[in-house]
Amino acid sequence: MDPAALTTARLVLDQPTLADADLIAEYCQDPVFEHFMTTPWPYTRPDAVGFIEEYVPGGWATGREYTWAIRTEGRFLGVIGYRIAGRDIGFWLGEPHRGNGYMPEATATVVDWLFGLGTPGVRWECVVGNLSSLAVARKAGFRFTGEREATVRDRDGGHPLAWHGELSPDDSREPKPGWPA
Repeated sequence: MDPAALTTARLVLDQPTLADADLIAEYCQDPVFEHFMTTPWPYTRPDAVGFIEEYVPGGWATGREYTWAIRTEGRFLGVIGYRIAGRDIGFWLGEPHRGNGYMPEATATVVDWLFGLGTPGVRWECVVGNLSSLAVARKAGFRFTGEREATVRDRDGGHPLAWHGELSPDDSREPKPGWPA
């Protein structure tokens, strides 16, 4: 599939470019990434270049994964992606951009696009303790489906304990009860 650009009132979701490499490398050095993400650690500029030049276009070309850069007013904020095999969404924002409601907005936009393609449902998971990711999934209307082993392997090849959620096309986008406190 060719990459699709998506927009909201505040955001543009498009492809990351080499101009984003330094910010991607900088943002992915946040200690949050060491504990909660599957990205290489420590993360370097060559990791960012490989992500931009190989991983992202390869995902679109093979239909393995759809990945977007998240931008506002031309500024790079973070990344959101959807892995087709697991029907799961993942995302991150650079630390200076957190707390502004960008990620729930980007998540809703990607989910709407996926449902428009006929996707029967979208899954989400994060390592237990990643309260920011949990808050985004809750705000986006996902149902909490439990705490169990992650389906996505961590960088060491293991499956840490993870929180899981699901969203179906017919679900209300309102926050639902039952999430961990």
